[in-house]
Amino acid sequence: MSEENQPQPTDAVLGGRNAHPRPYDAVLGGKKKEITPPEAVKKIERVISENLKKLDLTELNLKEFPPEIFKFTHLTSLDLSNNQITTIPEKIGQLYNLKQLTLNSNKITAIPVALGQLSKLKNLNINFNQITAIPKSIGQFSKLIELGLMYNKITSIPEALGQLFKLKELYLNHNEITFIPETLGQLSSLEVLWLDGNKITFIPETLGQLSNLKELFIQKNEITFIPETLGQLRKLKTLGIGYKIKPIPEAVKKIRYLNIMRLYY
Repeated sequence: MSEENQPQPTDAVLGGRNAHPRPYDAVLGGKKKEITPPEAVKKIERVISENLKKLDLTELNLKEFPPEIFKFTHLTSLDLSNNQITTIPEKIGQLYNLKQLTLNSNKITAIPVALGQLSKLKNLNINFNQITAIPKSIGQFSKLIELGLMYNKITSIPEALGQLFKLKELYLNHNEITFIPETLGQLSSLEVLWLDGNKITFIPETLGQLSNLKELFIQKNEITFIPETLGQLRKLKTLGIGYKIKPIPEAVKKIRYLNIMRLYY
């Protein structure tokens, strides 16, 4: 056998010249195995062979969602963080059993409307990307507990976000948000709210309705005062504010066990 035709060590994994071709070889291996690392193929093959419900494809330098994963409708958790992905495909709606979707540290610019079809989603994290807007369809995530969109380029918060009544953690810090809708006060289950590092000028009085809130960070904005109604947040333990806010309302100071932090960052 000539050296040219000898089987390669990676053929068994990547579907080389001596392996049977598979539908995803073009993307995940085969003759173009330099495009996607062997580790991605191994993990996807494990999902197939072992019927796994969780798929971790982090730090694999992927440029897009591997198309084969949209057949795995049984998946409950998908993590594609730390890649080079720019687009969330509309087919994401086919993964209707997803409960956790993590896409941190990519180059994603938009959230597709189809994402709203994931009605079982509980944790959605798309932090450290280049997203500019939150679609109104975000209000369809009736079971969502955690939403992470920190370090993006988001300019506004849709009123529909106030429909996420089970939401406990909301991270919108370090964006370009200028306005907080009053409907945010409807998030009755919310415990953590990070809004620091934006361009917000005004805190609506309705935030005083967040009766379960424990953490609120609003420093590094254009806020110069906070409403008296925040004194109703009896469960609040940590309040991060900037040095521009003076004075602090007496009702807020009287919240038992509250730690008020003056922060620059």
